[in-house]
Amino acid sequence: MIRINLLKDLFVHSGAKGGKNEQSEVVSEVRSSPKSTLPVVGILFCLIFSGIGGLYYFWLNKQIADQEERSAALTAEKQALEPYFKLEEQFRKQKEELQKKEQVLTRLKKQQQLPVYFLHELGNSLPDNVWFVKVSTKGQKVEIRGESLTEDAIYHFRNNLVAKSQWFRNVNFSGANRKDKKLEFTLTFDLMNPA
Repeated sequence: MIRINLLKDLFVHSGAKGGKNEQSEVVSEVRSSPKSTLPVVGILFCLIFSGIGGLYYFWLNKQIADQEERSAALTAEKQALEPYFKLEEQFRKQKEELQKKEQVLTRLKKQQQLPVYFLHELGNSLPDNVWFVKVSTKGQKVEIRGESLTEDAIYHFRNNLVAKSQWFRNVNFSGANRKDKKLEFTLTFDLMNPA
């Protein structure tokens, strides 16, 4: 149909000018002219790219809407679970407090038996001719003031304490002073708790 219209216009123009040869040249020029199809192809590509861009835009908008909807649902779920989070935090704190109390009780139970074992081991380490005047403790540090008839008995007592290193550490004997027929001495050591 377009061809007929073009041919009709060409015949009218060529008839006015006169020759049949000119008419065939114009028809061949109109048919083979790439300049006439270029705008049509450009418009077609623009429409295709615009369509693809529009589809991509709508797809992105749908993705954004879905993500916003999901975000709103997760926020609502988080708000619904908020009381349970607080309850879990309270339970966690209570558990930590109970564990601390249990550790204190365990330590106190071990320390409760310590004086009994300490006196038992101290009595087993005590040789003849040595007796205590005063036993004092400050934390794990123990100080013994005693008397003896011989210096050998004091050294024997000290060596017995050093031999029981699981109970007595850092045994320190500074020497003895003679008072009348007796020797007065001071001995210090750290009391250990073999658990």
